[in-house]
Amino acid sequence: MIPIFSTLNMMQRTLAVQQEAIQTTGHNISNANTDGYSRQRVNMATWLPYPGIGINAAGGAGQIGTGVNADSIIRIRDQFVDQQVRDNSNQNGYWSAVNDAYTQMQGIINEPTNTGISSVLDGFWQSLQDLAGNSGTSGTGTVVLQNGKEVADTFNNIARSLGQVQNNFSQQITANTNLINGYSDQINALNKEISTQEANGLITNDLYDQRDALVGKLAQLVNVKVSTVKSGGNPSPLADGKYTIEIVDKNGNSFNPPATLVDGTALTNTHLQTQITGSGTSAPSVQTTLVNLDGTPSGSGTLTNMSGKLQGIIDSYTVDYPSVLKSLDNMASTLATAFNAAYEGSAGYNPAKGTFFLGTGSGTSPGTVTARNIHVNGGLQGSDVTSAASGAPSGDNSSATAMANVIAVNTYNVDGSGSSTTLKNYLEGLIGQIGVNAQSAGQFVNNTQTMLQAAQNQQSSVSGVSMDEEMTNLIQFQQSYSAAAKVVNTLNTMLDTLINQMG
Repeated sequence: MIPIFSTLNMMQRTLAVQQEAIQTTGHNISNANTDGYSRQRVNMATWLPYPGIGINAAGGAGQIGTGVNADSIIRIRDQFVDQQVRDNSNQNGYWSAVNDAYTQMQGIINEPTNTGISSVLDGFWQSLQDLAGNSGTSGTGTVVLQNGKEVADTFNNIARSLGQVQNNFSQQITANTNLINGYSDQINALNKEISTQEANGLITNDLYDQRDALVGKLAQLVNVKVSTVKSGGNPSPLADGKYTIEIVDKNGNSFNPPATLVDGTALTNTHLQTQITGSGTSAPSVQTTLVNLDGTPSGSGTLTNMSGKLQGIIDSYTVDYPSVLKSLDNMASTLATAFNAAYEGSAGYNPAKGTFFLGTGSGTSPGTVTARNIHVNGGLQGSDVTSAASGAPSGDNSSATAMANVIAVNTYNVDGSGSSTTLKNYLEGLIGQIGVNAQSAGQFVNNTQTMLQAAQNQQSSVSGVSMDEEMTNLIQFQQSYSAAAKVVNTLNTMLDTLINQMG
């Protein structure tokens, strides 16, 4: 027969376990709105039965239960769902960066509007048509000059604005690289703290949540693979262990050698380094490597074919914007070369004053013409722009027609691809391609956002705090605590009878 004082010990343990469960429920309620928090649960298990197995064990009808024990406090987490959230966050981060870049680009190109480059080019073409129809009027030459200046100014403004946004991307690359390195430092510090506590048999649920929150933010910036390393000492079988975090390519494949950002075994970490070269040129590049904290190479080599927000910004900086700027430069150069050739055949051309469009040169030599530097020769006047060709009789408009045909009739191999098109059609194609790319990026953002939201909802259903569930648990634990207290009162009455009332 089990002693009555053993029953009191059992109920004392029961009260303590129920209080621990109430404490954990209160902790969940308190952190219901804490970002990254996972609800926690007390794992209850039966305590050792009486009597134990042995040659001197007491006899009886059988083993008697001795109550409950708080076996462990764990957080509710699904690693598979966590990985889904990270993967979708990574894709959404990439396409959000690309979409933001194209949104800014569309705002600068400003098409289709009455002030966009298409409308300005149409106005230039129309002024040349008017010049052809009014061969004897000098005022139309002045209008051609003004509209030509508007075309050049529009090219300049677009190129400068795109260049400024592109330079902002280089700053964003540096800022996001610093973010990644900050997360690397924080995760490694948490690894060290977790390792110390786990070695003493503790389960550090709140530290696990902090670490997972940082990994989630890191996954939005670069694609990572997370693996666990068991802590030393005497860790609980339920302990999560230390994280080793490796940067992988967009397909989830490891680099050779592996790009280890955080090493859970050695409790060390590295930093990401992005070296930007060719800034301000038509072909900027970004080299991404891992370095040790002292700046020496980590031996991982150059990281390519990555994904995430950082890669989205890098692609916008090195591919998308340079491509559009190059197309605008090609168009401005082609326009200047072809239009100057047509203008130099007109009766108004004066070699002493120079040609129509200029770049880095002057006079009759336009130099290198780009979208950023194209401009109309400031020495020209309205009388220098005539409809007639050089040596042609009065009333001739062949020169004005030839200049107008440069824009809308003649075809050119603008980008050197071997395909010829008119300048107007080339511009329409460029604007159309920007629109298609922007639309595609927007659709990918919407799709990845939907998938991310679904994964986050699933994660929340698993790990999130439900107030209804916690209140139900609270009532349950409160009732158990009250019932255990009543058992103690009963035992107290029994002891009183035994001690004070038995004669």
